[in-house]
Amino acid sequence: MKVKDLIGMLSDKQKRSVERCLEECDLVDMEEEIPTELPSDVMEFVKVIANPIRASILKMLGDRWLCVCLIAKALGQDQTLISHHLRTLKKFGLLHERREGKLRFYRTNREVLEEYLKKLSVELMGGARETSE
Repeated sequence: MKVKDLIGMLSDKQKRSVERCLEECDLVDMEEEIPTELPSDVMEFVKVIANPIRASILKMLGDRWLCVCLIAKALGQDQTLISHHLRTLKKFGLLHERREGKLRFYRTNREVLEEYLKKLSVELMGGARETSE
């Protein structure tokens, strides 16, 4: 939605205040589109890492391989619950998996994590806009 359309939706009192401010400071392009939604893949990424257990798993793993049993012990959680969260992270491409006999070891897929963090940063920080500061 454009800035001018948003202003048109304000109450008369709000509209006068905003228009007065805009006339004085000239900070906003009235024809500029104001984005309100993140791309679906970025939004899903945010949901995945917002879970405290999954965020802790990513922090723990970093560049090291750990098995489910060690992750579960470190977090004080049941292995079944940890396995569920690991599946979610793996499905999203955020983990590498390695099998050693019956054990599965996991490590953060840093390339995928960095790509999603970069996308999130671009979305929230307005991309490659120049700042006047």
